[in-house]
Amino acid sequence: MPAKLRLPSLRAVEIFVVAGRTLSFAAAARAVHLSPSAVSRRVRGLECELGTPLFRRFNRRLELTDAGTRYLAAVAGAIDLIEHESNAIRSRRKHTALRLSALQSLTSTWLLPRLAALKAARPDLDIHIETSAELVDLTDDRFDAAIRFGHGRWSGLVAERLFRTCSFPVAAPDLLPRGGLVSADVLDRTVVLDIVHTPDLWAQYFTGVGLGGYRPRRTQTFDNVLVMHEAAANGLGLALTARQLVDVQLASGRLVQPFSNAPVPLRQSYYLVYRKDRQDHAGLRALRGALLADAACDRLR
Repeated sequence: MPAKLRLPSLRAVEIFVVAGRTLSFAAAARAVHLSPSAVSRRVRGLECELGTPLFRRFNRRLELTDAGTRYLAAVAGAIDLIEHESNAIRSRRKHTALRLSALQSLTSTWLLPRLAALKAARPDLDIHIETSAELVDLTDDRFDAAIRFGHGRWSGLVAERLFRTCSFPVAAPDLLPRGGLVSADVLDRTVVLDIVHTPDLWAQYFTGVGLGGYRPRRTQTFDNVLVMHEAAANGLGLALTARQLVDVQLASGRLVQPFSNAPVPLRQSYYLVYRKDRQDHAGLRALRGALLADAACDRLR
């Protein structure tokens, strides 16, 4: 019994069909997202494998040979059928939806790039995100999970810390002399910017740098972290923040760390929070794995 001949490359046959229908390597190249020279090489490879020319090549045009005409008539329908059935199977692939509530400040700076990477790895996962400064109720069915800032204790909910939050002050580059240690004298000369929802963060920082009991002379309170950062970048005062919230502005130089003190760990942090009966949700498992793995890489870096 004669040995079975190997089938030609399906990709090469697909490219031949497009070139045979358009009688143009340039048009075929645009259709299959290759360069004209790459299309020409694929067709020549197919001709070598079949042992016969499929095209007559002229300066500005192509013609099918008799063998090329016969081959196009035979394989074009098969390529169309393969494409049709492949697209039909793709369209039936089940998509998984996840409804997530998150804080606007962390979403815009830390969360969105990680969601984009997760979507690239899992195109079947649709994450619907809603940002709010308020604590949403996870006992109803509006959301599958949330990202919250706090101590990690919410009744009836599972809370997994995404990363340890270490705080430090930031300011516009020209607001304060840079490189020295924070002191009451320096703080007295500026405005301390604060967030209304977490009024104890500066007190934790002051204690951490040896200024326990210090009371700022001038303060301004905001209800939005991003607005507070913009106020600091425009020279209106000194904001307390964490690296995950200001990496971009520090890299661009809009904000700087005026003091050389080490960051101070906070008692609060950011948590992925969900009901226990949601822990087997396929989308939540994927999100949890991606965020916790990325946070672990951050800690190693």
